[in-house]
Parts: sequence; C-alpha cells; structure tokens
Amino acid sequence: MGAELSLRFLALALTLMLSHPVAHGWRSFKIVFVRFDYEVNAKLVDVKIELQNSSKSALTVVVNTLETINDVDVTGSVFLETEPGNYTSLISRTVDLCKMLKDRNVDPLSRSIYQDMQRYGKLFKECPIQRGTYTLQDYVVDEELLPSFLPEANFKFSLRLSKPKNQMIFKGSFYGRIDKSKGFNNLKLFSMG
Repeated sequence: MGAELSLRFLALALTLMLSHPVAHGWRSFKIVFVRFDYEVNAKLVDVKIELQNSSKSALTVVVNTLETINDVDVTGSVFLETEPGNYTSLISRTVDLCKMLKDRNVDPLSRSIYQDMQRYGKLFKECPIQRGTYTLQDYVVDEELLPSFLPEANFKFSLRLSKPKNQMIFKGSFYGRIDKSKGFNNLKLFSMG
C-alpha cells in the first residue's frame, strides 16, 4: 500500500512538473528545423511550407482549405534518432481537433501547443473548418513547452490530419534537431568531469 501511494505521488509530481512550464526553468537548448516532407489530399487542401534557419529556426505554413471540413483527427508522433536513419518512438497521440477546440479540458498538452501556435498567425478556431486561407507565420517553438531534460539529438515529428474513416487530409514528417550549444557552453562549465 505504501509503495503504491509513493508511486502515485511520484506520478502526480511528474505530471505537475511537466504540465507547468514555469517549473522547467531556463532552457539550454533550441529547436532547429531541418526539413518537412509532406503530402496533401489535393481535393481538400493546398499547403505550402517554408523553413527558415537564419538567426532563428522558424516555420511558415499557408493552408488553403478548398471545402468545409468536419470532424478532423490529428495524430502527432515524436521520434528520436538513436542511430543514423533509425528513429525510436517517444510519444504518439491522436486528438479530435473539433473537440479540442470546443472543450478546454480535452488534451491539455495539445491545447497548449496549439494556443502557442495561434500567436503566430490565423489558424482554425472552430469546427467545421470553413473554406479559406489559414496561416502560421515565422513560428518558433516555445522551449518552455518542452521538458528541460531533452537530449541533444535529431528528431522526427510525424503529423497526420484525417477525416472519419481515415480519409487523409494532410500527412507529413518534420525533421529537426535539439541543439544544446546555445547556453552555458553546452552546459560543460557545470560538469564535474
């Protein structure tokens, strides 16, 4: 009973720490965008994606919806590169986009990321998604939304938007790296060895 209570307390403490960016402290890394491979359902959307890697790593996306779209599922998966070209899955989740936009309690992590992205453009705010143009301009990942213990590594983020019965709207794989050279001389100043 005591061990079970300790495990529950540890799980609660980790959940609280990971759900509150202020608890993470200063980030000693940055996210660098490398490439974004994608395909779209040309009957539903037209998408243009541009990566910038000058002074900051930023992402610009323009989405033209060609018809009104109901009931969108979003599946996101994060993979870390363990060996060159070999990726290991870290996390994968599927969210009903319409429920997330309507109900603040649906998937708080996805909601936080989506709200951060909304600061950089005009994105979908309600369902059904109306025909029109939606943008994300010079989006930079807010490091405070990510755990501070991320390793320096290459990663892949896969994203799939689909309608009921698994009809693909968009699918893509975004490649990047976690660069820890930005702060404290790669934290080597504080190492003991």
